[in-house]
Amino acid sequence: MMTESEYLYAWLYYLIGAGLLIACWWYITRRIPWLEVRFMLRLVVSVAILVPWYTNTQQEYLSPAILIAAVELFFEGSTAFWRAGMPLLTALVVALA
Repeated sequence: MMTESEYLYAWLYYLIGAGLLIACWWYITRRIPWLEVRFMLRLVVSVAILVPWYTNTQQEYLSPAILIAAVELFFEGSTAFWRAGMPLLTALVVALA
């Protein structure tokens, strides 16, 4: 069980890493000639990395939804993926709209 300070430090480290990853992705996509495609790709990666969801159904801790969906898909099967996958896909659709 994580303490509150460990939880906050974990999110701090994750957000620093996510910021670096988004900055690298921004740099990689800078040469795409189509402005709309470039912004859409940047938006999809940013939303996918930053959307949180509940880690466990019995706890109030939040974790990145993409990680929760991937872990549940790998360990529990495709039906468990949708617990965090549906909010993630919803956030992606809303961001692209």
